[in-house]
Amino acid sequence: MNNDVPSPCTGVCTMDLDNQYCLGCYRTRHEIGGWALMGNKEKIAVIKELRGRRREAEKG
Repeated sequence: MNNDVPSPCTGVCTMDLDNQYCLGCYRTRHEIGGWALMGNKEKIAVIKELRGRRREAEKG
């Protein structure tokens, strides 16, 4: 277990029920729940995915 990559949590913990991700950090429930157990490579992969989700959400 490696905790070098910080959580992307923004403290805005509200789930978008249509898209199934948090409106603050854009992680899914599975990603939020598993964050502490992920290695750095997995965390970085999730963060890259979050960037795409955020871009799509901002397009609206």
